[in-house]
Amino acid sequence: MKAPPVVETKAAKLRQAFDLSFALAPPQASQEVVDLLTIRVAGDPYAILLREIAGMVVGRTVVPIPATTLDLLGLAGIRGGVVPVFGLASILGYGGQASGSPRWMILCGAEEPIALAVSDFEGHLRVPKSSLHADEDPRATRVSRGSQYVNQIASTDAGVRAVISIALVVATIRNRSGHQRPSKEQ
Repeated sequence: MKAPPVVETKAAKLRQAFDLSFALAPPQASQEVVDLLTIRVAGDPYAILLREIAGMVVGRTVVPIPATTLDLLGLAGIRGGVVPVFGLASILGYGGQASGSPRWMILCGAEEPIALAVSDFEGHLRVPKSSLHADEDPRATRVSRGSQYVNQIASTDAGVRAVISIALVVATIRNRSGHQRPSKEQ
């Protein structure tokens, strides 16, 4: 039994569309993308490159310890270890962290991890790599503090965000604490 002409026409169109789909490049393959975590520090929008961090944890208790730096909030048990927790707001120059344990912690480093406390985590964005630009004028991003830790800006649908360099933040923390990683050549 032969199919009605309408069905044959639809089937032919579906076959043609299927065949054409292999002739086109996959949509994401044609454009590189970058994954960002979006946060706010004292109300200012920031982003962090997902590839620069080791993970995030939520709702851990931070035990205060005596410290010579105001940035160190204390220690927290994370992934079976004791990790020093630093206030990102304080490091960026916004002043001290609110009392109590921070809601979110960004884990940095694998061998000797540290955590950066963040009170406002907004979410995850996947943006085209072309939306990242060198931050040649920190005033353009309207970042009031912490511009020495920002070397890129990201243009997103929600506006421009300063991208915090986790490597610069971690280097600053290690320099302040006098704890430098030994070189592998020694």
